[in-house]
Amino acid sequence: MKRKDVFIIAEVGPNHNGSLKLAKKIISLVAKTGVDAVKFQLANPENVYSLDSFKANYQKKFDNSKTIIEMSKKLQLSNSQHTILSKYCKKKRLIYLCSAFDLDSLYFIDKKLNVPLFKIPSGEINSLDMLEYIAKSKKEIFLSTGMSNFEEIKNSTNILRRHGNKKITLLHCVSSYPAIHSSLNLNVMDALREKFKFDVGYSDHSLGFEACLAAVAKGAKVIEKHVTISNNFTGPDHKSSLKISELKKLVQKIRLYEKILGQKKKLFSNDEINVKNVARKSIVAKKMIKKDTKIKKSDLCFKRPGIGYSPMEINKIVGKTALKNIKPNRLILKKYIKN
Repeated sequence: MKRKDVFIIAEVGPNHNGSLKLAKKIISLVAKTGVDAVKFQLANPENVYSLDSFKANYQKKFDNSKTIIEMSKKLQLSNSQHTILSKYCKKKRLIYLCSAFDLDSLYFIDKKLNVPLFKIPSGEINSLDMLEYIAKSKKEIFLSTGMSNFEEIKNSTNILRRHGNKKITLLHCVSSYPAIHSSLNLNVMDALREKFKFDVGYSDHSLGFEACLAAVAKGAKVIEKHVTISNNFTGPDHKSSLKISELKKLVQKIRLYEKILGQKKKLFSNDEINVKNVARKSIVAKKMIKKDTKIKKSDLCFKRPGIGYSPMEINKIVGKTALKNIKPNRLILKKYIKN
């Protein structure tokens, strides 16, 4: 997928609460915000969780299911429902993405839904079977790195690159729900870029959207933000998600930041060139310089405007012969001197 702008993903995750109707409503609302893609999650709980699995602390606060398997089942949509969502996203001109949490689900989103890229969630960064499957694909890869040290990231990316795929973007992520600002440590993005030589992005679990904007300023190529219709809905991720009613504002600010950041080469607007001509200084005759005399350094001074010889070019003037009388307080122009 060729892109020149920051790729913005609205992460729905389980915030559809197991309802196809709510999932379609979310897509419909997200389509009006200007994001590039909307992302869901797919898992067969029986394939993901052993009988020894347990809930994270944040999940216990927002869900009263007896087990994490029971909770996960409540928050899943079926394969056929994801097929419907994929088609609905296309209708709404959104890219449908989905993170898989087991090999069967991964196969389904790849072969049946033909997702354009693989987004590997932080929890699956060590899932060898899934990494090996993805490594054989030529599709682009977004790898979330929450909870992972550099050695784990190195091991996983080595597997992903095994068959020559270098289209990998590492997403910095802090896997807390919500993640407090003091824990975000966005400077890690620089370290990821330097160590692994991949593009970097940011998957955000913090409240508000200041962190996303800071990540864009740090050079993020991808921004993923969890979204919900209401923070008051029941479910583990709603409290740490951005309301879709605020998502359009985030997208607008990201696009504004892109304009502000611009390019890595120096560019000058017509307005700046005009100011340059006014504010810079040129080489000026300090006194009358008579025709056919050699110009001395003592004959010169520096004054505005900056449309003549720069003071840094004084060696181009000193020692040259004047072709005409140059009056005091006038610019030294090329046509006034003999080269």
